[in-house]
Amino acid sequence: MRARLSIPLFMCALLFCASFAGCLGDEEENGKNNAIDFVVYYDTTSGVIEEVVQNNQQISETGVDVSFDFSYTKSSAGEMVTFYYIPGDGSSTIENNAAENGKIDYTYLTHGLFDAAIGAIDDQGNEYFENVTIRIDKKITWSDDNTASPDTMNIETTPDCDCGAPEQIQIESTVANPQNQLWGGQSVTVQWRLLNSTDATATESAPEQVGDGQDANWAHNQYFIEPGTWKLDVEVTAEGSGDEQVNVDHVVTIAYVADESVPNPMDPSPPEE
Repeated sequence: MRARLSIPLFMCALLFCASFAGCLGDEEENGKNNAIDFVVYYDTTSGVIEEVVQNNQQISETGVDVSFDFSYTKSSAGEMVTFYYIPGDGSSTIENNAAENGKIDYTYLTHGLFDAAIGAIDDQGNEYFENVTIRIDKKITWSDDNTASPDTMNIETTPDCDCGAPEQIQIESTVANPQNQLWGGQSVTVQWRLLNSTDATATESAPEQVGDGQDANWAHNQYFIEPGTWKLDVEVTAEGSGDEQVNVDHVVTIAYVADESVPNPMDPSPPEE
């Protein structure tokens, strides 16, 4: 009777050990080497690139800065030799000599939901890394002044990563019909039209009449975005003879789902003794 009971107990013990060993193996595969006490502080995992375009010329562009402080990362097996950051946007891995610099800074200049990674290596070859998701949206302030036939605004929605397309395109647009001080101005009819990446009309506004010295606004959030070049057109038709000059101002934001990692800021309070 005892011999019969020992076989199931032995099998259970084997299964338990195998399961435990499998967990340890997965931990090593995921870069979680127990020799390294991995402590990294970072305040930001998302941001918005800001670009200014006037009359089809880029005036400025401001990227999104991220910073990672590895200074508190240590190894029980030896000295730290390398801290690194993989941005996930196709750029090369950034590596710092751990003895010289415990901080890594990076600037994103393209939008996307990036699968980045932070990691550390000690002088015994032990390595630890963690994945960090970085969300970078983009806001474009675009203008075309003193025109009777506004240019088309191109909106590039293709992310610079192996990730999904943006969640939405947010549009806030104003067409102003400046008052003509020298001679009587005329009204214009304005209509906005958003074309998708295959040049099919995704949506359009109702025509709106804009009197001399007045303006009109259009706000729209477009969902179900496929990668490619979208186009925002404004059609302006003068009510009388000749043309009427208008000013067109778009603020367009390419926005992703808020799936970024939670920041890990350093606690500003002093440690308890």
